[in-house]
Order: sequence, then C-alpha cells, then structure tokens
Amino acid sequence: TDHRVKNILNKLFIKAPAKLNLHLQVLDSRNDGYHNISSCFTFINFFDELEFGLKKDEIVLNESSPIKNNLVIQAAELLKNKSKTSLGVEIKLYKNIPQQKGLGGGSSDAAATLVALNRIWDLNYSKQKLQDLGLKLGSDIPFFINGYSCWSEGRGEILSSIKLKESWFLLLLPKAKISTKLAFDSLDIGKEPLITKEEFLQGKRVNSFTDWARKKYSELDIVFKKLELLGKPQLTGTGSAVFLQCSSKEDAEMKLRDVPEGFLVKSLDHSPLLQI
Repeated sequence: TDHRVKNILNKLFIKAPAKLNLHLQVLDSRNDGYHNISSCFTFINFFDELEFGLKKDEIVLNESSPIKNNLVIQAAELLKNKSKTSLGVEIKLYKNIPQQKGLGGGSSDAAATLVALNRIWDLNYSKQKLQDLGLKLGSDIPFFINGYSCWSEGRGEILSSIKLKESWFLLLLPKAKISTKLAFDSLDIGKEPLITKEEFLQGKRVNSFTDWARKKYSELDIVFKKLELLGKPQLTGTGSAVFLQCSSKEDAEMKLRDVPEGFLVKSLDHSPLLQI
C-alpha cells in the first residue's frame, strides 16, 4: 500500500449511546466554575444515530428535531478550526435520547462527532487529544470518547477503568426537564463522607441531586415512591430519568409488568464508537 494515499472515508454511520450514572457524588466547587465529582458511568443500549457524509468545505447539520446550540455543530466547528482542515461534512442526527434527563445524549452526540470527523477528515488525532477538545464543550464528553465504563473524578475528565457485570435496568423518563446548570447552582453541597471506588464496588452509592430533585419536582417523587416498592431507584446525572438496577433480565421483565410506563435497557461494556 502506498503510505502517501490518504485513508479518507466518504460516509460513516454511528450509534451514540446514552449513559447512566450508577453513582454521582458532588464533592466541592472549583475556581473554574465547575464542580469536583466522583461518579461511575456505564453505557446502555439506548442510542441516538448519526450519519456523516464528506463535503468539500462547509459543515451542515440536518436534525430530526432541531436543538438550540447543538453540541454536534459546536464539536464539528471546534475540530475544523483546530485542525485547519479545508474539508466539510454533512451530518444527519436522529434523536432518540431525550434532552435534560441525565442520560448524556448531547455529550454522546458531540463525542461521536469528534471521533467520526477525526476519521472521515483523516486527522489522526489521538484519543487523548480528542478528549481534551471534548472537555472544552462538556464535562461528560471525555467519558463518551474513551468508550468504556469507568470511574470518573475531577470535573469528570479523570477516568479510571472499572469492571462491572452486565446489568439490566428498568428506566423511567418523567416529563420534567432538568437543566444541569440549574441543578448544580441549586445544590447545597453537604459534607457526606467520600465514597471511594472500592466502597462503590462493595455496594455503596449515592446521587447528590436526588433529595433536591425529589423536593423540586413532585412528579419525580411519585416515580421514586412507585419504584421503591420494587427496589432501590436511582437518579442518573441531574435527572430527571430514574432507573432501577435489576438482578437479571427475568427480574427486569417482572418489574416492568408492575411499571409498564418504563422500558428495559441493558448495560454495555463499551461504546460502538470504539469500532472506529
């Protein structure tokens, strides 16, 4: 093969997965306006879909439902400006993951955009370089680029691997939309002892936003009370999605009969992004 021939693809189709925070503890506020956290992230088989087609120069985004200040466009423009490439792209975004539920759909789409354009524009940026760029747009984006379940610290960018068993979850999506900024601005950071990665693996877990969200959104409190009859429900991110971790697929299917407005999802050890 002639090494001078560039490996340029004309089209890429990517599934961008949602995430659940199996644990999320807000530790303190930082001087840069963000917060230090510790969290366990896992992917689930609930996806947005993106199609990338190479263009000569401009960046075009076609959306199934338009989103204000879409991170996909921001990610594409950031990478184009950083790399100074003359190439462009047409992106088609098909949204399935709802916004402001704590499922990370926007961050996942932005991560998929950075990874896909790195490939389609033949930039050869390292994963670390893409993660550094992603962090400029959102704290969760490095996790989505990394592509594996992980333990996260700092503002979300310090990632360490974690071994999790495959799990099934009963997931509910209350109508309430919760702004991440509002949630962090409203949070009264307590002095609960730090739960370490080892303690998490032994079964300890919290979400620092749960009490605040249940008090502020009555609909969310009703969902928690309903699921508490079946187990230990948890909020993901700042909400409003609530999930119940189940002991098996059969257990999940039984619980779904009691809460038919929910749906079942399965954890993924890694993201489809790793294929490229």
